[in-house]
Amino acid sequence: MAASHPVWAATLLAVSGNDPRGTTPDRPRLITLPALAAARQPRVTVLVWLILLATGVYAFTGALDREGFPPVNVPIALAEATWFVDDAARVDAEIAAPLHDAYADVDGVDSIQTFSRPDNFIAVFEFDTSFSSTGGIEALEAVAAPVLPAEATLEFSAIDATKFLDTYDLVVTVIGPGDADPEQLESQARTVAEALEPLASVELAEALPLLTESIDPATGTSEVRRTAYTRYAEQGDTVATESIGVGLVRNEDNDLDVLEFSDQVQGAIDTGLGLDSEYRAVIGADFASDVRAQLNTLTSNLLFGLIAVAIVSYLLIGWRTAVITAVFMATVMLVTMIGLWAIGYSLNTITFFGLVLTLGLLVDDAIVISESIDANRGEAEHSGPLGVVRRAVDRVGAASFAGTLSTLTVFAPMAFITGILGGFIRPIPITVIVTLALSFVLSVTVIPALGRVFILGGDSHGPLVWAERKVSRGLGHLARYPVGNGARGWATGLGLIGMAVLLFFLGMGSAGRVGFNIFPPAKDSNAIQITVDYDGGTTMTQARETQADVDEIVLDVLGEDLDRYQVIAGNSRFSYAFVDLTPFDSRSTKSPVYAERIEEATAHLDGVRVGSAPVSNGPPTADFPFQVQVLFEPGQEAAAFALAEEIAETLLGQTLSKASGEPAQITASFVSSQGQFWRFDGRPLVEVRAGFDTDDTTGNLAATEQLVNELWPSQDVEARGLAPDALGFDFGFESDNQEDFASLGVALIIAAILTVAFLALQFRSLIQPLLVFSAVPFSFFGVFTLLELTDNQLSFFVMVGFIALMGVAVNNTILLVDAANQERRAGASPAEAIGAAIEQRFRPLIVTTATTVAGLLPLALSDPFWEALCFVLIGGLISSTFLVLTAFPAMYLAEEKVRSTIKSLLRSARSLAS
Repeated sequence: MAASHPVWAATLLAVSGNDPRGTTPDRPRLITLPALAAARQPRVTVLVWLILLATGVYAFTGALDREGFPPVNVPIALAEATWFVDDAARVDAEIAAPLHDAYADVDGVDSIQTFSRPDNFIAVFEFDTSFSSTGGIEALEAVAAPVLPAEATLEFSAIDATKFLDTYDLVVTVIGPGDADPEQLESQARTVAEALEPLASVELAEALPLLTESIDPATGTSEVRRTAYTRYAEQGDTVATESIGVGLVRNEDNDLDVLEFSDQVQGAIDTGLGLDSEYRAVIGADFASDVRAQLNTLTSNLLFGLIAVAIVSYLLIGWRTAVITAVFMATVMLVTMIGLWAIGYSLNTITFFGLVLTLGLLVDDAIVISESIDANRGEAEHSGPLGVVRRAVDRVGAASFAGTLSTLTVFAPMAFITGILGGFIRPIPITVIVTLALSFVLSVTVIPALGRVFILGGDSHGPLVWAERKVSRGLGHLARYPVGNGARGWATGLGLIGMAVLLFFLGMGSAGRVGFNIFPPAKDSNAIQITVDYDGGTTMTQARETQADVDEIVLDVLGEDLDRYQVIAGNSRFSYAFVDLTPFDSRSTKSPVYAERIEEATAHLDGVRVGSAPVSNGPPTADFPFQVQVLFEPGQEAAAFALAEEIAETLLGQTLSKASGEPAQITASFVSSQGQFWRFDGRPLVEVRAGFDTDDTTGNLAATEQLVNELWPSQDVEARGLAPDALGFDFGFESDNQEDFASLGVALIIAAILTVAFLALQFRSLIQPLLVFSAVPFSFFGVFTLLELTDNQLSFFVMVGFIALMGVAVNNTILLVDAANQERRAGASPAEAIGAAIEQRFRPLIVTTATTVAGLLPLALSDPFWEALCFVLIGGLISSTFLVLTAFPAMYLAEEKVRSTIKSLLRSARSLAS
């Protein structure tokens, strides 16, 4: 790399200080130049800083749009048709089959799934990831349409996973009296739509129909049927009331963000919409409440973080440094708002995730630079404030730069993850990269300028500085002890290394027990999702009657903890309801407990399966996530249905054997395609679904798939007159998430390789980068033990936290190795070098760990959504920092011993050869 890019390599070496040209008594390191420039002109620097703060406040309060989710490319589209023939087989033969033949070979179409029911049809098209949902529809419409019955009109619709019902930014619910019929509800909904559509922020307002008109092919006459229902209830209600939705699409050309859009719609509702006196309208679904909650979480936890940083910095360094670091953190967050605004990002669920994640990362730069200025204040008498700044940044600037670049390198591959999951999470690494890059730039400009005036303006030692010095000297002595103390010394060194190895294996033991779930259900949330699956052949009247029973049970179970209940979509096949609960910090019962109680209380209802689960910021959870398909050819229908029924009956009540050892039982299994005709890529199938009594979804699916393969091997399937590969497993979004999650593991490996390569250039060594990376396994004990103790599973959120932890943990060893290398270049022995490095860098190491833990702990204890992520960073940092300060020096000395032995052998070999 260095040979092919000599200028870049020379610059990097000069920055790091490993190039002999990088610094001289009269020439500071390249990394120190911006610090000196800022410190020489503190007034100019402060002026620029104030301008940045003002711009950041403007970006945060007004310029940045607030959104629920960022736009995501979902390469999926739907096609629907209504045909009142009351014959699913005929719908399959006359609509599904010709549709598949017409579109199967269209460029970009990966798969087609069709679902034929007695009176309607749905097709799901999945496209190559280079297509958007709308782009896929355009490709379909560009080819000759299939010949369908004249009474059936095919309608395409795009999928937008970031909107309600795939289309709407907000849904207004119109509630009527208990005896309101669908015609009256639709009439009132049209009145609301007509009143809201003139708003400049509204691009589309339409009533969501309850009735569908089609031609009955038997009579040739037009027929209107009720094909949908919605229901609504609020706190204090004992029954849910008939209602109807009005979907609103926000005008993207309008300046209003999701919060302002919601406020404008609410204002229009408050002023009246022309409804009849017995009807009223409310906002039934929008993203505004979630975005406001996330804003509150971000600001309150930033405040807690600032207070924690200030307290820890004061105790271990001094009050002047505490003020500087707290101000620095607030500055970085505000300047990050400018960065997000500049690249066209919004404040949304995903960027909020990235911002909260960086609260545990950006303190490093502030502590390292400000602590170094404080530690070198004794130089002020000889070289003045500028001399202190120069020496401080010369000593730690390169290590800080290397640590920041390592963390950025770790996160960068996440931006290239493919699939729907990749599209959702891409703003996380981008947000982290922007934040940490700005953090480093500000740390070598703003902190030196403020530090020259403020930190060096007087003595401000914290009350625990004496204890810190005593502990650092003790650890420095321990670091030197293995050398010069004979067998006892080396036994001590081996014992410290053995302790690290033991803790590593203990951590891996915990890892095997915590379980694995890509998106585990939330431990608590302010919302519950309820799904109702009706048996095949259920009429609309029967579905509405059963829904009323479900509504009554839900309202009774939740009681005063209910805020709002809405069946947002219901028909004769299924219904989806969303329940808003009172905030989790104001109720004693958690949402998973309520979800379990709802399922238990509805278990006696006939002809229906009710699923209930807390809603979190991950993808929606399926109540019956296991799905096995029995594919068949014409003439094999009876064998396929018989096998499906046998699978459903056999699976019910089975106890699973999982790798984690956690017991799980299959509590529900049924033929989900009953009364319908389903096809995958033209091939007919029957599907069986199953649910479990535990929420370890990923582990449960893997164990159940293995069980099905064991009970019905390919030879047994073939003996039933089906193809050997007739059994297929497609878990919907869970299957897609597993594939995309695997790419996250690949990204992690790539990040590790890139980081080691960079460190090899930084330290001009192949061995030291591997030594630096030992901080990562040092963290395993704390990570997995704390996850096990807090009942958190391995998940996507844990993986993101671990990627962040890699960057922070490696920073600690970079600081030590860089300091030791500086001592070695000054002529110190390996033992003296690592001992001095421990004493010099103990305070920034312990302060950054303590401030990060203190800043994240309130978030971990107050918000269940962030719990796993925070505990990964907290447990990993505590474990890694402890072992870096105790076992790492022994490993450094062992590495130096091996390296010196190899060098001696090479010299001896060369002398013999000459």
